[in-house]
Amino acid sequence: MAEASDLPDECWESIFKILKDDENDKHHLHFKSLSRVSNKFLSITSSLQSSLNVYNPTRFFLPAFLKRFTNLTSLNFTCFHDDLNEFLHQLSRFPSNITSLNLSHKPVIPADGLKAFSQNNKTLTSLKCSDVKFIDSYDLLLIADCFPLLEELDLSGDHQFSICNNLHNGIATLSMKLFKLRKINLSRHSYMNDILLYRLFKNCKLLQEAIIFDCYSVSIAGITLALGERPTLRSLSFTHDSENFTNLFALVTNHPSLSYITMEYKRRWRMSMQNSNTLMDYVVSPQVKSLCLVRNTWLSDENVVTLASIFPNLQLLDLSYCDKISDGICHVLNMCCKIRHLNLAHCSRVKLLGINFEAPKLEMLNLSHTRVKDETLGVISKNCRGLLQLFLEKCVYVTNIGVNHVVENCTQLREINLKKCCRVNSKVVASMISSRPSLKKIHVPPSYGFNNKEERDFWWSHRGLLC
Repeated sequence: MAEASDLPDECWESIFKILKDDENDKHHLHFKSLSRVSNKFLSITSSLQSSLNVYNPTRFFLPAFLKRFTNLTSLNFTCFHDDLNEFLHQLSRFPSNITSLNLSHKPVIPADGLKAFSQNNKTLTSLKCSDVKFIDSYDLLLIADCFPLLEELDLSGDHQFSICNNLHNGIATLSMKLFKLRKINLSRHSYMNDILLYRLFKNCKLLQEAIIFDCYSVSIAGITLALGERPTLRSLSFTHDSENFTNLFALVTNHPSLSYITMEYKRRWRMSMQNSNTLMDYVVSPQVKSLCLVRNTWLSDENVVTLASIFPNLQLLDLSYCDKISDGICHVLNMCCKIRHLNLAHCSRVKLLGINFEAPKLEMLNLSHTRVKDETLGVISKNCRGLLQLFLEKCVYVTNIGVNHVVENCTQLREINLKKCCRVNSKVVASMISSRPSLKKIHVPPSYGFNNKEERDFWWSHRGLLC
């Protein structure tokens, strides 16, 4: 260790950066331990810390935090429940290069604090104010005036979201002043209509992603017209009430820049694609990389096979809660060989058996709340060897045998979720850790507990891995 301590700071910094990239959101646990090794490690890990979750006690140690973490660029206030205006006033007195603020889950937007913070901060490019209980036109005007360089803005509401009756002027101002805007989320803003969407798309010339779930005054015709003003838009998420997929194919045909599409449906709407042969008249759209069709309970095997033929280059496909789908998904995997992310949660009929398929590039597979059995996991382990994440929450027919198939054959597996898998024995956890070192997160089955000292000691020694 004496020789290692003599390594230059640059070498340790490179090592810690690899650790940070490898562990993603868990790197702070390792940094905390490393910082206790020596003053050198404390200094290096502190300089690599770029984000900070702010809690109530943080306001008493703000100067110390800013002095220690000199490269902070992101602050998250979702767990801060004290006076946010006061804290932002305090923060404004210190020089900072903050580029991202998360002010979600608050009663109101802290207008006074943001105004003070903006006086000494000219670097903010991302502002998230999702699930704020109340918002009015003044808030939008303030954001536009204080942070003209914003590139990402999230103002999405929750189910209890309350807004001022007239926010038209606020949105119009936002669209004119935020000239660098690339991504915006206005979900559940009931005042949004076709005219405002058109202005937003026309004025924000760099806009690449728009999310407008539950904006029921925005029509398909309005979306089509707005897309004509923003041909560079790559990602669009919206709530749709059409009786077929004609609008989807029209959008991708007329706007080839669209690569990521999420069409959300509500159960009260009755959808149909009964005459699927007519869909074959649509041209193949290779540009579409992501398709999310959650809760389409009417969607059949024939429908998804048709979709796969039209979108052969899909990398992400979300069909969760589409409970009529069964063997059709095997055909989809054969036709869309580039799929990396597949969500089949709550698809009760899916078995992935009987039809040969290969998915060499599949990295994430969600089979939670399905009726898959060990036989299915055996097939998956042979045909999806590049799997990184497998979610099996509440797959009540899965046992240790199926889990061992996956652990043995999927040599790159990093995460597995076995919550509520009542037939999986707790002993499989230790065997997984010893036989598959690539695992970084294991959501343990319900049988896993603290029944004896050996089990408790094992849990504490692997608490960064087990959850």
